[in-house]
Amino acid sequence: MSEAAQAGRETVTSEEYYRMLWNHAVDAKVIVDAQGVIRDVNRRTEFKLGRTRAELIGTPVVNVFWDHDRARFRRVLTQAVTGGKERSTSGLHVPTLSGTVLTMDVEIVPVERTDGVMTVLLQFGDMTEKRQLEQQLIRSERLASLSQFASMFAHDIRNPLAGIKKTLELLRERPELHAQPIAQWFGDLQLTTDLLLGMINDMLDVYQESYSGLPIVVSHFPVGALFQEAVHLFKSEADAKGVTVRLDVCPDDITMTGDRRRLQRVGINLLHNALKYSPPKGVIIISIKAGQEGAMPVGLGRIGDEVLLVRVEDEGPGIDAEDLPSLFEMFFRKKDGHDLRIGRGLGLHFCRLVIEAHHGRIWAANRSTGGAQFSIAVPLNAQGST
Repeated sequence: MSEAAQAGRETVTSEEYYRMLWNHAVDAKVIVDAQGVIRDVNRRTEFKLGRTRAELIGTPVVNVFWDHDRARFRRVLTQAVTGGKERSTSGLHVPTLSGTVLTMDVEIVPVERTDGVMTVLLQFGDMTEKRQLEQQLIRSERLASLSQFASMFAHDIRNPLAGIKKTLELLRERPELHAQPIAQWFGDLQLTTDLLLGMINDMLDVYQESYSGLPIVVSHFPVGALFQEAVHLFKSEADAKGVTVRLDVCPDDITMTGDRRRLQRVGINLLHNALKYSPPKGVIIISIKAGQEGAMPVGLGRIGDEVLLVRVEDEGPGIDAEDLPSLFEMFFRKKDGHDLRIGRGLGLHFCRLVIEAHHGRIWAANRSTGGAQFSIAVPLNAQGST
């Protein structure tokens, strides 16, 4: 074999080795010219971006990034080319054809070829998972901090509130306060105070470090009366807005076994949200019915079990579709902060805890005619978590 043939064969072998190393690199790698046009990519780049080598070669590399990141990348690339020194930039966003957005750190390495032509090697480090873990850590620390504050707050406020409750009980025993409407006012104050004390005790239950399930206090009670009390609690607020609250119970003698106080708080939370978002002169419909498990839209308990289905509907603007999956998560709030329904991210989360402790399900949807619909399905004989 001649020296020329031998050299040619070695060149081919060398190129094969280069291509093998290039395509099996762990990180995505891209070669661009001095103008930022893609000249080569490895297989990892194709895999990450969901685009073939043929689709990428000959296109501006800035097109790989989100619009708002392109100016920053151009600036760093120009500095690397003109200065002939390595540069790096982090936190660039790279959209893929699958719809996901990757967070990339990019190293920019200028390389002058033997023919004097400047090329640039770009090495992409996928930091998406790391960023997600960092966000989860920040969220966990925030939850721990808020949990500690909530526990301290609930503990400190419980004793003075218990004193208010006792004072109201003593005042109600005075004969001169038995006349209407004063007696009714005292009854409303006592009901509200009991609800506040219950909420505080729930906060202590939910936020304690050893929390492993909401403790359920079981009793047997009529469902209609539970929601009638909730409607009465907000009568003044509804009247002030001109909002009509319609309660439909079918049949009207439904009874169930469960934690009455906590289930009533669920109803209060949902009614309160609906009232906040209802337009003036709007209508809120609370429909309550019982039926067999097999007839319900969710699977609960055993086939044939009696299930309570509650729907709270309003005529407000509804809920953004992107927020529906996260609506019941603790501390979830709409990013723009204007959605009053989501509030501080505690009320709806507690509703979910209560319903799940009763082996039920709670969900939200938008009505076809406008407004939101919150639904609850729970077994009528819900003995609670064990």
